[in-house]
Amino acid sequence: MVSLKEKVAALPDTPGVYRYFDAKGTIIYVGKAKNLKRRVSQYFRPADQLDRKTNALVAHIADLDYTPVETEEDALLLENNLIKQLQPHYNILLKDSKTYPWICIRNEPFPRVVMTRRYQKDGSRWFGPYASVVHAKRLLQLIAALYHIRPCRLPLTVEDIAAGKFRTCLNFQMHRCDGPCIGLQPQADYDAAIEAVGKLLSGRVRNLMEECREKMAEEAAALRFEEAQTWKERLQLLEAHQERQKTVGHGILDMETYRLLETRTLPRRVVNSQKALAELQRDLGMKELPVHIECFDNSNIQGTNPVAACVVFREGVPSKKDYRHFNIKTVVGANDFASMKEILNRRYSRMLAEAPDDLPQLIVIDGGKGQLTFALEALEELGLAGAMKVVGLAERLEEVVIPGDPHPLFLDKNSASLRILMQIRDEAHRFGITHHRKQRSKSQVDSVLDQIVGIGPATQQKLLKRFKSVARLRKASLEEVAAEIGPAKAERVLHALNNLSDHEKR
Repeated sequence: MVSLKEKVAALPDTPGVYRYFDAKGTIIYVGKAKNLKRRVSQYFRPADQLDRKTNALVAHIADLDYTPVETEEDALLLENNLIKQLQPHYNILLKDSKTYPWICIRNEPFPRVVMTRRYQKDGSRWFGPYASVVHAKRLLQLIAALYHIRPCRLPLTVEDIAAGKFRTCLNFQMHRCDGPCIGLQPQADYDAAIEAVGKLLSGRVRNLMEECREKMAEEAAALRFEEAQTWKERLQLLEAHQERQKTVGHGILDMETYRLLETRTLPRRVVNSQKALAELQRDLGMKELPVHIECFDNSNIQGTNPVAACVVFREGVPSKKDYRHFNIKTVVGANDFASMKEILNRRYSRMLAEAPDDLPQLIVIDGGKGQLTFALEALEELGLAGAMKVVGLAERLEEVVIPGDPHPLFLDKNSASLRILMQIRDEAHRFGITHHRKQRSKSQVDSVLDQIVGIGPATQQKLLKRFKSVARLRKASLEEVAAEIGPAKAERVLHALNNLSDHEKR
């Protein structure tokens, strides 16, 4: 197992965000760095070189993880998001959700599009947070130029509009608004404009440009040249916006590069994974962004100690506190298909009872059609058929198996979509194998120690906790074993182990 010191030494000399975990796997601190290796190394200096708060933090660090990003500004935004989401115990700054601006499409009739620093769970659509107020304002200016979204605060209910309770304002006279307050702009037309705004803020600029080209061609073909000119002007604005994003450089967090994505709850995203998750959503034909992904893997060797693992990725990075192990209970022998059904049934029946609002958007099954079929059966029995996207990832050719599709999906080997699927599959495999080895060691130690007269369950537990395996116990000195169970029992155990067969010694 890689030690903490080795992990620190292996950190890259790049900007990024680091996360410290305690012994229970809980994130206790999130920090940003211009240079990850240099910054993290500063925590592990002699205690007399650190202040009291840092010493208290370091004393509780059991593990670390990190996410490299392209710029220091990206690291700042990622750190901000993670602190707001996770609220780590040792972070005292950046916990206020007002730190950076958001753009919000209000949850109201004829929605307004506004910039605000105050996030509220009111059913509105939220985009951001943005690293720069200037950038957010430029987006609002672009939206105002492209679409006539009302800026007024009037409560435009259908009843009040029909009753003639409102009058037009200066914005209408200046052609900045099309007068929904007096019924001049149909709800459907306004909703179409809002939908386009959502696409723009989600980073789907190319889609909007293509729509503009199609509309421009249609209007021109019908000899409606004034309307065609309107669509041409919109296209030119979008082209100028996209060109600016290309030339603005890596130093600024912009829409085209990172695709700041919308959510109806507080966004929990990692800067360098936005793009990968959006690509994965597109490639798998998902309706929702897969910000919560769970992957399942079975582990057994010749049917012994069958176990399974569930690993969880949130915002494209491992959420280790959510990982789960399963010892297979109802399946006899090496039956991967039935084992997969059992663990999905156990996992999601419990989630439905304890956290029904935290179901993942995407489930990845390590395996092909067989494992996938049994996984789908488990979800159907729980009433969750269709509630989540479920795919299999077959390791031999890295093919994605889609339910109902007779042909597997082969993603580009260099695509971000396949990389994130492989990453979570490999993590599930690693996590499952680690647990399986522990179970095998425990079983092996138990079976050997059971044969030694005078060595009961309590003594066995002490030895298992300290030495983990038969091989390590055999190599231990008499003094080391005696320190755990006393000299008399230690002599008895080591004498018995030194007389094992070669197979038992392993």
